[in-house]
Amino acid sequence: MLDLILAVLHHILVFGLVAMITAQRVLLRVRPVPVERLARLDAGVGGAAMLVLIVGVGRVIWGGKGWMFYETNPFFWAKILVFGLIAAASIVPTLRFIAWRRALRLDPAFQPESADLARVRMALNVEILLLAPLLVFAAAMARWPF
Repeated sequence: MLDLILAVLHHILVFGLVAMITAQRVLLRVRPVPVERLARLDAGVGGAAMLVLIVGVGRVIWGGKGWMFYETNPFFWAKILVFGLIAAASIVPTLRFIAWRRALRLDPAFQPESADLARVRMALNVEILLLAPLLVFAAAMARWPF
C-alpha cells in the first residue's frame, strides 16, 4: 500500500511541477509582466521539485521494487540525469525572478527588458523540452529489463 501511495503522490507532484513551469511560461507573455506572481510561482516550482525528489527517494527505498532494481537500471540513472538538467536550467529563471523582484521593490514601475525575458523564456523552454526524455526514461525504467 505504501508503494501505491508514494507512486500516486510522486505523479501528482510531477504533474503539478509541469503545470507550474507551463504557467511561468504563459505569464511571461502578460503585460505588464507579473513579477511578484512569477516569483511566488517559482518558489512553488522549487518546493515541488524538492518534494518530487524526496518522494522519489522514498519510492526507491520503500517502494515495491527496492533499491536493487534501481541500482542497475540504466533508465533510472538517465531519468536522474535529465531531472538534474531540468534543475540546472531552472537556475536562470530563479535568479532572474529574484533580481526582478528586487528591482520592483526599488521601482514599482519596473519591467524586465526584452532580452532578459527572452533568456528566461529560453530556459523555461529547455525545461519543458527536457520533460519528454524524462517521461520516456521513466516509462522505460518501469519496464526494465525488457
